[in-house]
Amino acid sequence: MLYKGNFSVNYLSFTLGEPLTVFELHDDGHVDLTVIGPHLDAGQRPQYTVPPNVWFGSFPTLDVESFASDGSFLVNSRKRDPEKHYSLVGCTCAPGFDYEDFEMATLDDVKSIAPKAEPFLNYLIPSTK
Repeated sequence: MLYKGNFSVNYLSFTLGEPLTVFELHDDGHVDLTVIGPHLDAGQRPQYTVPPNVWFGSFPTLDVESFASDGSFLVNSRKRDPEKHYSLVGCTCAPGFDYEDFEMATLDDVKSIAPKAEPFLNYLIPSTK
């Protein structure tokens, strides 16, 4: 799922489990991918702040075998047991969360912003069909 906090920053903090990749889509079509997790020596971060007015979602890092940093291709890993493979991450919003500021993306909402990122968008946004 992708969503946008129109006025809030979202502070993500890794707690336990496997790394999680945060996918950000900016209004100019730019894609950022940031991994939060326990392995600082591998470039993972223990926490990350998503700025306001950015579409974002996340996925278990090890569920994706390879991808392009601009979102133009993505290869899923073999199916893994969710009972054994998980990420526990907290999300703090500032100022406080308000449903009036919350917006859930549909594929139509974001496909025109970043057409090259369609493989990632299809992966992150569940089909309503």
